[in-house]
Amino acid sequence: MAVKEDTLSKDEIDDYIRLNYQPDDNEFDEFKKSLNKTQGIGNSVTRFKGGMSGVPFLILDSIRDLLELSFSEKLMELICEKGKKPAEIYKKANVTKETFSKIKRDKKYHPEKDTAIALAIALHLNVDETQDLIGRAGYALSRSTLRDLIILCYIESATYNIDDINEKLVDYDFYPLTNKKGA
Repeated sequence: MAVKEDTLSKDEIDDYIRLNYQPDDNEFDEFKKSLNKTQGIGNSVTRFKGGMSGVPFLILDSIRDLLELSFSEKLMELICEKGKKPAEIYKKANVTKETFSKIKRDKKYHPEKDTAIALAIALHLNVDETQDLIGRAGYALSRSTLRDLIILCYIESATYNIDDINEKLVDYDFYPLTNKKGA
């Protein structure tokens, strides 16, 4: 799909929402399942704390090995892969130099959800890539949230215009991704 930097009409966005809105009735059930899985790990660690010295460290080492790149590390990797300069991306995302410097300097820093999304859009990431990147900061775009659907509509149509996305979000009575005007 070709990358577009223009606009989507309100009708196009409304059609997208009608076709893709998925209320999440099972959200609580999923939460309970994930909690049970987490409690299972926690119980194992607690069980080993007593007489089996070293076992908790083996478990922690195994968990550490499963960790992926942080948001900051993945963002910098993507900028490099796309052949872009960091300044080009943060300016296009309407993110301040100070905020971008924090992200770049501190691999444990988690930006706000909207900042993470704006950076993904500036990088022209598809939906899966966007979900992966923002997921590293602890966020997701949901098909059960109207604001997220509007953003997903733009990403799925490869229309990567932050100013237009901001304008449409305001048209739907939501806050814009960024407060700055112009790229």
